[in-house]
Amino acid sequence: MEENPLSARWFAAAGQVLPKGGSHNLRLFEPFPLYDVKAVGAYVEDMDGHRYIDFWQGHFTNILGHNPSVVVDAIMEGLNRREGLETGFPGCRQAELAELILSVIPADKIRFTTSGTLATMYSIMLSRAYTGREKIMKIGGGWHGAQPYTLKGISSFQRGFSSVESAGLPSSTSEAIITTQFNNLDDLELQFRKHGEEAACFILEPFIGAGGFIFADKAYLRQAREWADQYGVILIFDEVISGFRFCAGGLQTLYDVTPDLSILGKSIGGGMPVSAVAGRDDIMRLCSNGGNSAKKVRFEGGTFSAHPAAMIAGIAFLRHLIENQNEIYPRIGAMGIRIRSEIEKIFRSRGFSVCCTGDGFEAGIKNSSMVGVQFLKREVDRISAPDMIWDPQINDYELREKVFKLAMILEGVNTYHGWGAVSAAHGEQDISRALEAVERVADKWKRYLST
Repeated sequence: MEENPLSARWFAAAGQVLPKGGSHNLRLFEPFPLYDVKAVGAYVEDMDGHRYIDFWQGHFTNILGHNPSVVVDAIMEGLNRREGLETGFPGCRQAELAELILSVIPADKIRFTTSGTLATMYSIMLSRAYTGREKIMKIGGGWHGAQPYTLKGISSFQRGFSSVESAGLPSSTSEAIITTQFNNLDDLELQFRKHGEEAACFILEPFIGAGGFIFADKAYLRQAREWADQYGVILIFDEVISGFRFCAGGLQTLYDVTPDLSILGKSIGGGMPVSAVAGRDDIMRLCSNGGNSAKKVRFEGGTFSAHPAAMIAGIAFLRHLIENQNEIYPRIGAMGIRIRSEIEKIFRSRGFSVCCTGDGFEAGIKNSSMVGVQFLKREVDRISAPDMIWDPQINDYELREKVFKLAMILEGVNTYHGWGAVSAAHGEQDISRALEAVERVADKWKRYLST
């Protein structure tokens, strides 16, 4: 309160007109969130005049940092041409962005919408229509947005990810959604044997985001592909986070495993609200006007689907990533390696059991710029599934999400889910300053525990 009086007052006022004071719960951390007034590159400035090295970076969207000139200039040029606000016409830009994405994502067709939540919902609707089946398989601890087909087994670990986690859903929701443990081939085989003939789709993140920054094992994805084919199940990769994060394309290309449908979001809009479903032509045609009307899916879009300014931003952003991928990804990947390694050394040298997730080497992924800091209650050989992240006997996620986050904010560094994502706007000096902040936090905690 003393350090950020304006943010505190603004939050109190916002609570009078907005539930909980805002419209996205992740942004509304306790005791009150910070309100940004300027964001450029690696830094964010709040209304109290504090400047933070930011690793949240727009929900991990901003691979080039906040408001990169390559995107901002493209949007401004479009607006100056009177091109950018909604018109209600198709516009020529969405086909241009579609061609750009399909040049690096193995899919036949793509359709845009405005959020990853909607895209995952539409992908499941397409799968259910195509197969004529009802059930949905997902990962325990996997997050696919606040849509009714996947709101089970997200973060409530009390009964092993078997709980429906929202009121207001049909009573059949729990029975319709089957959860399986990430990277566990035995459990995956069991669920396919039990439910494969009834399941419309298996939706998973090849890189688990909110569930702990964990990469899929290559053997796990390849076996999922084989069993999906065997049982006639649509395989869906949710690459909202991983798409264009580790390479100029989907993580699926690095694994050499092609899903039937892919969900893209975040980075494909360059900071603007864009998401997409991409996939096989025979599935995607179910959202067109032709074909079997009994199987037609009302993937009709919304008023702001393929918004002109968002298409302009996405084209500029992805073109830059594709053209400069050999420089961008190795560089941010190297910074990710440094952060993960040094954070573990800093805390462990002071007596804290800390493990950093986000390392993709075991999965064969070299350029991971994602960092999750996990405060272990007991040592484990490897964190391979969200079960280990959310199990309070193994990992202290409250310490990670609340205490560590606030401690780092007071040191001038903004983190999320333990740390976050490195952007191309971060430099070695920024990383050094952030790691020095970690050292100060670790030293304070050690002194506190020793008194």
